[in-house]
Amino acid sequence: MPDGTEFRYLGIGVSDAALREFVLRFMSSEGMSWDASTWDDRQLELAFMHRFGETIRVLREKAAGHTVLVFQPVMAGA
Repeated sequence: MPDGTEFRYLGIGVSDAALREFVLRFMSSEGMSWDASTWDDRQLELAFMHRFGETIRVLREKAAGHTVLVFQPVMAGA
């Protein structure tokens, strides 16, 4: 992202290319800006579930002056 935000998926079912495409489509369909700090994590989690059929939790980590949005799969029953 232009603001330095990175996206990381901790599971095995979604490729880097599919994650990039998802983020761009999410931004477009939800009318989000390039500033990921304003995004609603719950909307992002629901959109991910709709697209990939997997429940995730979005964690925001700060690293070297930029934000990393970590897409962490949630195990069933957790």
